[in-house]
Amino acid sequence: MIKFQAHRGVSTENPENTMPAFRAAVNQGYDVIELDVDVTKDGKFLLLHDSELNRTARKPDGSELAESVRISDITYEQALEYDYGCWFAKKFKGTKIPLLEEVLQFAAAAGINVKIDNKYQRFSADQKLALFALLKSHQEVAGLTCSSIEEIEVAAVCLSQMHFHYDGPVSAEILNALAQILPKDRLTVWLPVQNAATSWVKVSHADVSLAAMVKEVAGLGLRILIDYEELKIAERLGADIIETNGRLKPDRNQGLTADLHTHSESSHDSVCKIEDMCLAQMEKATDIMAVTDHCDIFSFNKYDIYTPIKAAYDTVMELRGKYEGKIRLLSGVEIGEGAWFPEETKKLMDLVPYDVIIGSSHCVKHKEITKAYSGIQFIAEDIDPASYFDDYLDELLAMLDVVDFDILAHLTCPLRYITGRQKIALDLKPYEEKITEILRRIIQSGIALEVNTSSYGLMGEFMPGREILQKYYDMGGYLITLGSDAHVTKDAAQYLDEAKALLREIGFKHIFYYENRCAHQITI
Repeated sequence: MIKFQAHRGVSTENPENTMPAFRAAVNQGYDVIELDVDVTKDGKFLLLHDSELNRTARKPDGSELAESVRISDITYEQALEYDYGCWFAKKFKGTKIPLLEEVLQFAAAAGINVKIDNKYQRFSADQKLALFALLKSHQEVAGLTCSSIEEIEVAAVCLSQMHFHYDGPVSAEILNALAQILPKDRLTVWLPVQNAATSWVKVSHADVSLAAMVKEVAGLGLRILIDYEELKIAERLGADIIETNGRLKPDRNQGLTADLHTHSESSHDSVCKIEDMCLAQMEKATDIMAVTDHCDIFSFNKYDIYTPIKAAYDTVMELRGKYEGKIRLLSGVEIGEGAWFPEETKKLMDLVPYDVIIGSSHCVKHKEITKAYSGIQFIAEDIDPASYFDDYLDELLAMLDVVDFDILAHLTCPLRYITGRQKIALDLKPYEEKITEILRRIIQSGIALEVNTSSYGLMGEFMPGREILQKYYDMGGYLITLGSDAHVTKDAAQYLDEAKALLREIGFKHIFYYENRCAHQITI
């Protein structure tokens, strides 16, 4: 079994070197967290890759730092004044920089190991000794990375029980020297695979000969894998552990079914009881179900949008205990038109501790029209569907600017009504640039793309369809969720198996569900 190491935590879905990234690594079954240690002016060891804060820190109001700020020039208390999450995505606003000791304690409690990168080698002699003193009581959980034999010799004297990682040049002479310092079970030697993530390295890339030499004296680690084809290389070379930024996942929850988009009587367009939907899902052998009732913000001045969502949450909490062991119930909400009323959206976000938040758009500001597109007769009302769909994509881009959410729902939803019900053909090629930009931005922010199955019976196609799913995959997207969008019990979990089959054909290895707003993988 190859072990999985999370590069700076699960840094494709979370801000790097933060507690959310480390918690995700635990939740997703990684064996090791790789992280970077730096030291403040007052000698506190905390986690930061760059010497400067500017790339991954923001002021409390979210603005970028105008001047260069080096971590070595400020105290720990000053470092805490910055936000280390909002640069990545809105849901991480308020994330603080963690202390190394805090993470070591977390790792020990969670049963996961930590690999400290070789950045510490730049520290002064006194700073190194202070770091070693801190690590002495954490040797079972922590490992130290060195890029030279000399560094390992010094550190191994102070940390006689620690596992060490070597990532410097590799030759028969160097490996023999390492073997004189450390036993095989306390040493891992890392080789880079050849890809875009390792184009900067100056040491030799992994090959059969080097891998065989390493395995004579140490465990073999390969870094940084970004594609599942590279996992086959790791298997062929006999790797003991691989490092990935998060796209590659350990296999977990094999074959489970998760329906992350359902509605109940707390939605304006459903009268279904949550318990009835739950029972219907259980009949169809669904393992995980999220209740994500509509909250179309544009309606806030027409009726109370908060009480129904709170009621749905309370019901989910009640039923969660009742059906424990039979189905996992998750609380959620589907926020529509959140960019139109950001204050109301923020109030809704703070209403209850959701497991998952879906972002969507059911209405478009198109000329003087703001009503839901499900009720528009495009030909009869003389509305150009091509222009309307273009404005719809702009609504999604605006939502990405404003709203904090986990899953982008039914990307091509207007087609269900334009093409599916009204049989108006619409070529998506003119929208390729905007669709690509939407996909790029959700990938960058760690937002999942939903495969909504509610259109399949009508159109023979999901929302979005195969072409867009292929593009998402080719762009490096991997966070995929499934949603039946069921408003009645007969539609529970509809066409989820067909969606899984398509995803496997494209090359996806996992689908995901969200709990406490953290992604968990399901191997398909």
